[in-house]
Amino acid sequence: MARLLTQCEKHNTFEFLFKIEYWGILWMPWFIYIADESLKFSANDISENDLKRLIKNGHIEFIEEIAPIDTIDLEIKKYRIKNQN
Repeated sequence: MARLLTQCEKHNTFEFLFKIEYWGILWMPWFIYIADESLKFSANDISENDLKRLIKNGHIEFIEEIAPIDTIDLEIKKYRIKNQN
C-alpha cells in the first residue's frame, strides 16, 4: 500500500487503473497504471485479490469498470486511494 501511495503522490493523483491484458493462451498479466504510466514496481506485487482486501479494509475504493478499447485489454478497473492525508 505504501508503494502504491508513493507512486500516486509522485503523479499528483490518487486514482489508478488495474488492467488485465491478454498476451496469449494462459498468459494474462496485470498492470497498474497511474496517469497512463505503468508503475515502477512489479505488477505481481499487487493482485486483484489484494485490491479487494484493500477495499474491504477501507484503504481504496472502486470507482468504475472501463470498457476496453484495445484488443489486448481484457479488463480495466479504476480505483481511488482513500484517506491519503
